[in-house]
Amino acid sequence: MAQERQNYKRVKSSNYSRTAYVSGNTVKKLYVSQPVQRPDVEREDELARRTRKREKARIHRANKLNFLYTIGVSLIVAAIFGICYQYLNLQTSVKNNAAEVSKLEVQYNSLKETNDELEDRINAGINLDDVYDIAVNELGMIYPNKSQVVDYESAESEYVKQYKDISASN
Repeated sequence: MAQERQNYKRVKSSNYSRTAYVSGNTVKKLYVSQPVQRPDVEREDELARRTRKREKARIHRANKLNFLYTIGVSLIVAAIFGICYQYLNLQTSVKNNAAEVSKLEVQYNSLKETNDELEDRINAGINLDDVYDIAVNELGMIYPNKSQVVDYESAESEYVKQYKDISASN
């Protein structure tokens, strides 16, 4: 066996792993040594596993934040859409009300013209001399004396309401 071991030569391949070969035309027995587990390799494997675990957790958190971000943006877009919809409804309402106001103004002006025409016809049909004659001759009305006229000045309105009799002493 010692002789066999001497015949084996160890070389490094391109991937730096150790292999054994036998010189000659027949290979009797392949002798390959088992890789030695070093504590550094185990520690590196543990660190790599922890790093992968942390990376997965970071990706999971990032995806969770992306999901929340997407939900938030969707809610904001929905709110903006709702506001725009309400704005367009208000604009339509304002346009409809403006058209209604315009129609009502035309109707008001027409009614006012009709009312003015009727008032002019009524005033044209009244003979003030006949009214005076009936008031004085038939009803016995006379013009008041200066002592019966009481002047009253009011800055607030154009007419005066009398709630009780005014005494003759004033």
